[in-house]
Amino acid sequence: MANTGQPNSAGSQYFITVEPTAWLNGDYAAFGHVTMGSDVVEAISEVPTDANDKPLVDVEIDSIRIMTPQFYGITPEQDTLYAAAGEQLVFGLLTNDPEVTFTWYIDEELQNENSFLLNVSLSVNGWHEIKGVGSKNGYDYEQIWWLEITGGTYIPDDLVNNSTKLYQNSPNPFNPNTTISFALDATEFVKLDIFNMKGQHIRSLVQAEYGAGIHSINWNGTDDHLKTVSSGIYFYRLQAGSYTETRRALLLK
Repeated sequence: MANTGQPNSAGSQYFITVEPTAWLNGDYAAFGHVTMGSDVVEAISEVPTDANDKPLVDVEIDSIRIMTPQFYGITPEQDTLYAAAGEQLVFGLLTNDPEVTFTWYIDEELQNENSFLLNVSLSVNGWHEIKGVGSKNGYDYEQIWWLEITGGTYIPDDLVNNSTKLYQNSPNPFNPNTTISFALDATEFVKLDIFNMKGQHIRSLVQAEYGAGIHSINWNGTDDHLKTVSSGIYFYRLQAGSYTETRRALLLK
């Protein structure tokens, strides 16, 4: 990047070098290299020049296309955030470029969202990684935020990603919402079901494949017909591969 020799004077002019230029070392920032079109660079470098190093034949740019994703903003701007369990946050890669596609991850788990915004509400205590990727023409722009959640479900660090486990719902007792969390040590097809005191099936919360890591599911105290259930003790059962575990939850109104 060219500059005037003074601090903070770098602008929008750049050197593209085709041979060693030791006299630039230590005074100019180098931050990239040509990955495509080296033949064009070589052709420009071979254009005859005068005594002032000005080309004898004009070298003009006929057209230009921005190949990499371009963004006019990132939200939130800070990359370290703090929130209470259940608090709604919005993460975004802001662009007017319709050719950019988006991929989002929470704790390395791919999210079912492909817009420029991701709504996030987490309930498991601790640090979580939120990653947004904007892609265009094979180029990726990656932004990572770190989010600490407090006031939610506590999961000991030594259990994270080391074993399959069903955790106690939180809050408990609850009315009408509670969060049920579980950890998987490998990708498994998961079933999470709710039963009443008589052993009758009340609600199927999960029937899907999940990857290794921690996952949280909300139950709003309704049955499979979305009717509100009565106060009382309910059991929730996790089945993941050969693993099965049941815990108890108390709904108080």
